[in-house]
Amino acid sequence: MSETPSPFKIKYEVYPENGVFVARCLDLDVVTDGETDAEAVANLRDAIELYLERQAEAVIGKLGEES
Repeated sequence: MSETPSPFKIKYEVYPENGVFVARCLDLDVVTDGETDAEAVANLRDAIELYLERQAEAVIGKLGEES
């Protein structure tokens, strides 16, 4: 029986700083910014995706080395 995975919910905050909006993930060490709060959140989404892809590649690479 195959179940559909539920989406992973990530907490974040957005705040103005030095003329831009900063978006900071509270679950991962990822921070980005944008000219608007919506842009900062969109950039954060992209940055989190890239971060998770790189983490997965690192894990897969280590598994390959153990073989």
